Amino acid sequence: MSSQLFAECEIATAATTVREGLAMLLVVIIAMGLLAGAAIHTSLPVFLTASAAITAWLLAFGVREHLSRSRLARARRN
Repeated sequence: MSSQLFAECEIATAATTVREGLAMLLVVIIAMGLLAGAAIHTSLPVFLTASAAITAWLLAFGVREHLSRSRLARARRN
């Protein structure tokens, strides 16, 4: 009985995760549309500067997450 309940909880969790993922995808697509529309009305130097700043922020975030996950994985092994 408890294994069946556990399986049902996993299915419900997976469905929730899919819905959350689709909602996030929709938000990202809308945000990209708004940003692309705003980028059309700016000058090229302003657009390139903003693009460089966003790229630097995303790279820093990615490196931070990678280091955090690798430290966590190392701590779990020890």
